[in-house]
Amino acid sequence: MSLEICLSFVVTFIISLMLVPIVSKISKKLGIIAHTNRRTIHKGIIARTGGYAIYASFLIGTMIFLKTDTQINAILIGGFIIFLTGFYDDIHDLSPKLKMLGQIIAALVVICYGDIALKGFTLPFLPAFISQAIAIFVTIGWIVGISNAVNLIDGLDGLCGGISIIVLVTISLTSLTYGRTDISSLSLLLAGAIGGFLVYNFHPASIFLGDCGALFIGYMIAVISLLGFGYKSSSFFTLGAPIVVLMVPIMDTLIAIIRRKVHHKSFSEADKGHLHHKLMFSLELGQTKSVLILYAVTILFSLCSYIYLFDKIAATILFLTLMLLFEVFVEATNMIDRKYKPVLTIMNIFIKSEYLPSIKDTKPYRKIVKRAKKKYAVIFVVILAIVFSLVFVINKEDKKQTIKRPVTVEYTQSQKETALMSNIYNQLETAITRNNKNDIRQLVAAYFVADYFTLSNKSENEIGGIDYFYKDKKDDFTAYAKNGYYKDANTMIQNHTNTQEVIQYDVLSNELSSNKALVGLEDYSYYDVKIQITFQQNNSILNTIEYTTTVTLIEKDQRFSVVAMEE
Repeated sequence: MSLEICLSFVVTFIISLMLVPIVSKISKKLGIIAHTNRRTIHKGIIARTGGYAIYASFLIGTMIFLKTDTQINAILIGGFIIFLTGFYDDIHDLSPKLKMLGQIIAALVVICYGDIALKGFTLPFLPAFISQAIAIFVTIGWIVGISNAVNLIDGLDGLCGGISIIVLVTISLTSLTYGRTDISSLSLLLAGAIGGFLVYNFHPASIFLGDCGALFIGYMIAVISLLGFGYKSSSFFTLGAPIVVLMVPIMDTLIAIIRRKVHHKSFSEADKGHLHHKLMFSLELGQTKSVLILYAVTILFSLCSYIYLFDKIAATILFLTLMLLFEVFVEATNMIDRKYKPVLTIMNIFIKSEYLPSIKDTKPYRKIVKRAKKKYAVIFVVILAIVFSLVFVINKEDKKQTIKRPVTVEYTQSQKETALMSNIYNQLETAITRNNKNDIRQLVAAYFVADYFTLSNKSENEIGGIDYFYKDKKDDFTAYAKNGYYKDANTMIQNHTNTQEVIQYDVLSNELSSNKALVGLEDYSYYDVKIQITFQQNNSILNTIEYTTTVTLIEKDQRFSVVAMEE
C-alpha cells in the first residue's frame, strides 16, 4: 500500500474528527436533532447530521488526492444528489416515494454520465440490447437497494459506521491486490471520513449519522463495487464479491421485507425486529456487545471475499458455514415469524430435542403424507420430463458453443508469474471479455513492465516481457535488454542475487501518442502508457525502490503490442 493511499485515510480522518463537533453544535442550535419515539433507544438531545461532516471531509479529501475524470465526476454529482435527499429528510421528513426518487436520480447520473453499470451482463436467447436494458435496471436496483440496506442498519451507536469501514477497507485491500489503486484510494478516503465520525458515534453516541450520512455511504459503497475491484470474467462476481462483504445489511434488509410481508405491514413501517435489536433485546447483550458481534460477523464475511482470491474452496466452506449459523440465529430469535424454523426442524431429526420443533408437527409434512400416495406417479413423470428436457437443452447448448466460438485475442501468460503478474493477467482476461480497449492497453503495458523488471523468477538468458513486444522488433528488443537492464542478469541468477521483483504499479497516464511510429506502420494507432512501479526492496540495478517508465504500444490486428519503452 503506497504512502499516498494511507495518507488519504489519515487526512480525511483528521478533517472529520475536527468537523463533527462543529456540525453537532450547529445542528443542535438549528433543532436538527433525533426525536425520541417508541422505537428509539437513545436519551437526551443528539444531533442527527453527522453525515454532513463525513460528506464534507470526503469532498476535501477528493480534491486533495483524486484526479477527476468523467467517472469520478459522475460519482460526485450522484453523491451530492443523494446527500441532499438525505439531508432534507433529516430536517423535514421526506415521504418514502420522494426519497426513492432522489436515489433513482443519483443512480441514473452514475449510469448515464459516468457509464458505471453492470458490465458483461448477458442472458441466453435474448438480444444484446435487452440484456443491456436489464443490466441498467439491475444497476439501479443495486444502488438503491444497498443505499437503503446501509440506512436500515443505522440503529445502534457505531453500527453503521463501523460496518461501513470494514467493508471499505476490504474493498481497498482487494483492489490493491489487483493493482486498482484508484478504487483503493477512493475507498480509504471515505473510510477515513467515517472513522473520524465513529469516534463520536460509538456508544454512548454524541451525534448520529442521519439519513444524509447513511444514504451517502450506502450509495458510495454500491457505486465503488460496480467499478469492479478484483474479480474477473462475469457479472456474477462483479456483484458477488460485494454481496458477500455486505451480507449483514443485505440479509437484514431482506429479512425485514419478508417479516413485514408476512405480518401484512408496509416496508416503510419501522419495527424492532432487526439483527441488532434481536442481539440487544432478545439475547440481552446491550449496545456495545451487539455492535461488536456484528463487526465480527462482517469481518468474517469480508474474509470470505478476500480469501476467495487465493483459495476458492476454503472461502466457499467458510461462507456456507456462516450462512448456516446466520439462518439458525434468524430462526432461534423469530426474526421472520415464530413458525418459521425449517433448519431447526431438520436438525431436530437428528438431535431429537423436546425444545426444538418436530418435523411431524409441521403443516408441510402433514400435507405431503396425506397427498403422497395419490401423487407419486405424477411427481415421478414430472421429474423425468424435467431431467430429459435439461439434458436436451444442455446438449443443444454444447453444440452451439462448439459451432460458434467467438474470436478473441490471446496474450501469453508467463509460466513463472509473480503474484502481481497473475493479478494483472486476470484483469486482462476480464478486459478482453468486455472488449474494454482502454483497460486492455494499460494492462498489457503493466504486465510487460512487471515481467521485464522482475528478475526473481528468471532463468539464464531469459528476457522478461518479450512475448508482449511487437513480433518484428523482438530481436532489437532482446539486444537492447542485454546491453541494458539484463546486462548482468546471468551473473545475478548464478549467484542467486536476482531478487528484483515488482510488487505494485500505478498507471499515471494512458493516452494517444502523436510523435511515434514504426517505419511502414505509420497508419496505425500508437499509445503511451506511463507507469510507476514499486519493487519489493531497493533495486540494485536501478538503485531505487520506485521507478517510472513510459511504454509505447501499437494496435494492430486487434492486438496491442509494445514497440518502445523510455527509461
